[in-house]
Amino acid sequence: MVFDREAPVPLHYQITNDLREAIKSGKWGVGDLFPTDKELMEMYGVSSTTVRRAVAELVREGWLERKRGKGTFVKKEAIEETLGRLTGFFEEIRSHGHIPSADVLDLRPVEITDKEIEKTPLLSVFKHQKLFLIERLQKMDGNPVVYLRSYWPYEYGKRMAEFDLSKEALYEIAEKKLGLILTRAEQTISAGVARKKEAQLLSVPVGFPLLIMERLAYAGDQPVELSINAYRADRYKYRVILRKDYQNVSGILLP
Repeated sequence: MVFDREAPVPLHYQITNDLREAIKSGKWGVGDLFPTDKELMEMYGVSSTTVRRAVAELVREGWLERKRGKGTFVKKEAIEETLGRLTGFFEEIRSHGHIPSADVLDLRPVEITDKEIEKTPLLSVFKHQKLFLIERLQKMDGNPVVYLRSYWPYEYGKRMAEFDLSKEALYEIAEKKLGLILTRAEQTISAGVARKKEAQLLSVPVGFPLLIMERLAYAGDQPVELSINAYRADRYKYRVILRKDYQNVSGILLP
């Protein structure tokens, strides 16, 4: 790997990212013995301090675990969500055998003004409604993964705020406690970078790569939630299953 020593991202973060990608690609499987600090120093040509900081970050994120007298071992893989299913973060994390939780950052009513719509264009579908904002830092096994802003029609959001949002899933509350059944959603995923607030909340440097997911969820034909999610790109990925529709395929016959 070639390091950019002039980049704003510190050297140990560059090594952390490289090692994380190697784990995700399968270079080391779950349970495998990870290289020693000395081996990593030789591999990257850096100091022991830099290597220790890089490995400590992977331990903190849950990718590695140190066993006294035995060494460092690979602990887990990245969470992968399959697109096409309407599920929330808590459901996805539980389905992979991990523990979801959240820090509740803000709960408040929101008036949809032209200024708000300018900042978040998708809010225009709620232009004549009063909304309720639920803002959370969502975690997996205690580690931050996604910063969420979730907008609901005021009456639904206000009632949701009465529950323990540090432990309960929004979609489960909507369905089981409020009788609100989400039937479909429109979702876009784009690349982004961490600004000061996201960087602080997600424990990454400013400029760190993020996945930005915007979802507009419906109950029947009525839009009932707009969620804007900033995921750490190193902790979350999406998988898409594509099928060819032969009835709608057109082609060019070559000579």
